[in-house]
Amino acid sequence: MKSLSIEDTFQWTQRFAAREWKLLLPVAFAFIAVPQLAFNLLIPSGLADAIAKGNFQVVAQSIRATPWVMLGAIVVQLLGLAGALAIAALALLPRISVREAIGLALQRLFVLVAVFILFFFAAAIAIMVIAGALQLLRLNALTQNTLLLGILLGAVAVVWMRLIVLAAVIVASRAGPVAAIRLAWDLTTGAFWRILGCMLIYGIGAQVVVLASTFAIGAILVIACSAAGAPTLGPILSLVYVALINAVFWAGFHTLAVGIYRQLGGSIRGV
Repeated sequence: MKSLSIEDTFQWTQRFAAREWKLLLPVAFAFIAVPQLAFNLLIPSGLADAIAKGNFQVVAQSIRATPWVMLGAIVVQLLGLAGALAIAALALLPRISVREAIGLALQRLFVLVAVFILFFFAAAIAIMVIAGALQLLRLNALTQNTLLLGILLGAVAVVWMRLIVLAAVIVASRAGPVAAIRLAWDLTTGAFWRILGCMLIYGIGAQVVVLASTFAIGAILVIACSAAGAPTLGPILSLVYVALINAVFWAGFHTLAVGIYRQLGGSIRGV
């Protein structure tokens, strides 16, 4: 079993974030906060409400009426992936500048995108196979859908934890998509439960702070703007704060993933 100390991982992450936050936050804001904020402000209000309510029929109709929304969502995701690689480069490679980290991230972005495309097709095939197998059991539709969803969520959780160091592997090596998957999988062999525990501690703890502060700050902004005679400004400022705090969350997440990579023996020269 690989040696992974959760305490040491968090301590390294905290020390690095305290020392290099002036590098991390601008990258997180530029690649995560700003694109997401722009998308949220430009998206039609009816589509946003339909997404929040889970009304997929209205969502599909809105996307057909405004095809740019799908393109915008793809651009936001691509910039988010580039940001993840840039943060990994800053946290992994010594004495690298923000400009160099962004350049390296853009150079290696195609590998991470290719990995996601591979998993998209793999997931589509897996869904068809599992759905077909469940139909043979002659269960009712609700039971089949529940089992299918549970299996898929479990599989996603396992794959995500096993490939949590993928961005660091891509930054540190010249591996292609398939080789990067194999390297990340090999590196996390025997450490699944500790990685899961590490990410649960961070995810739950950070999300409590994010949700509590979002609710409190959002309410204060709405009330303050209403009192100042600008009621429409409050929701916009709330969206700005949400985008910024989410960017901080993901900056910490990606930095923690690099901490796990280092703990498991990853090297800046490759695995």
